[in-house]
Amino acid sequence: MSWFKFESLGERERKQKQQKLEQVFAGREPLDDSQLWEHYFRQHGVAPETVAKIRQVFSEILEADLSRIRDTDDFSKELAFFWDFDSLAAVELVQALEDRFGIAIGDAEAREMKTLRDIVLTVHDKIPKPSA
Repeated sequence: MSWFKFESLGERERKQKQQKLEQVFAGREPLDDSQLWEHYFRQHGVAPETVAKIRQVFSEILEADLSRIRDTDDFSKELAFFWDFDSLAAVELVQALEDRFGIAIGDAEAREMKTLRDIVLTVHDKIPKPSA
């Protein structure tokens, strides 16, 4: 008798997602939160914790390791496959960012946020600044 290993739909999707990420991120070294901030967002005056929280939100909702993501990675192009796995993920991401940072992101703004840089800078601009 032959035994076949049962693989759940969720597990199969995770593997497919990981394979696609490997293709997009091939040859890249992982960056920790401080390295990601230093390389791409420090010069924009974005707080390091903002970058870390955004990447954490995306990693949790997309259920993916985004340690090799870069600021120009585009969720409407090379990372658009995420929406194939969960068509509501984009809505969940916007809602999670709004909740995490206490901000509101309009539909038009959300459509314009395509790259990690777009997302981080939009969130950064919306975070209430302490008054002097």
